[in-house]
Amino acid sequence: MFLHVDLGHLFFNMLVLFFFGRELENRVGNSTFLKVYFISGIVAALGYCLTVSDTSAAVVGASGAIMGVFAALTVLAPDLRVYVYFIPMQIKYALLLFAVLDFALMGSNDMVAHTAHLSGTLVGLFMGFHLKKSMKKYNNVYDSYYRRW
Repeated sequence: MFLHVDLGHLFFNMLVLFFFGRELENRVGNSTFLKVYFISGIVAALGYCLTVSDTSAAVVGASGAIMGVFAALTVLAPDLRVYVYFIPMQIKYALLLFAVLDFALMGSNDMVAHTAHLSGTLVGLFMGFHLKKSMKKYNNVYDSYYRRW
């Protein structure tokens, strides 16, 4: 998550993280955001290691972690408007588009860790649903407390 192939790779990852990470952090707070980011990155790397046949292959970049952040944000705000290559769409469709592309390109030799992206997406979805459930429970307790007054 801290090593990148080149400056372009680093720049693109940080650009995506800046927009989607900031949005998720505003919704869940600093510590929860960091949990989503690091757990997604670790699971993405493990997912890649479990599916790659070449054991000497290295995985670099933060794409798996960023996909986890992207997926968690999608669960929390599915109708959020985003731009994918300057095309406006809801974030839920953008996530579906990227997941389908990663799945379709999984067997290719394009030097992209598609299984890491998909693993990060899956753990991000799981964490997003867990966060949504706990936020809903918290809001219900908060509302019931203040309704009494």
